[in-house]
Amino acid sequence: MESAAAPAQDDILLLEPEALTLADKDGIDAALGWLQNRPGADSARRRWLLRLLMARVAEQYGKNELATHLLHELDGAATALTLTHWEPELAFEVKARLLRLLRMRAGRNDSDKQRLQPQMEALLSGLIQLDPLRAAVLCG
Repeated sequence: MESAAAPAQDDILLLEPEALTLADKDGIDAALGWLQNRPGADSARRRWLLRLLMARVAEQYGKNELATHLLHELDGAATALTLTHWEPELAFEVKARLLRLLRMRAGRNDSDKQRLQPQMEALLSGLIQLDPLRAAVLCG
């Protein structure tokens, strides 16, 4: 049985179209500021979801470094919040997005590739633990 609080908390993710419209109109910094200053991020889960939304928006507007930092933070917080138990889909999304961004960075030069390889392997391992079938697509 789904609790009444869960849909209300997930409404944060429904702000994405509005944030993207604001980014188109006023710029990515304005959209991220608007998201950061939203009222109602009063629980660890809601703050986590807000950071995920900020990472999504940052990534879509080419702020890959910012998105990478946010996703690293989210990945670490997911363990502390036992996110893999109550939101495995979101945990998978964070790891997959972070892996994609790290692979992009590693593709630029060999020193980054060598430095990032352990992180990428750990992320891929975590993805396989969460959902082996979906992770198989990322193993190539």
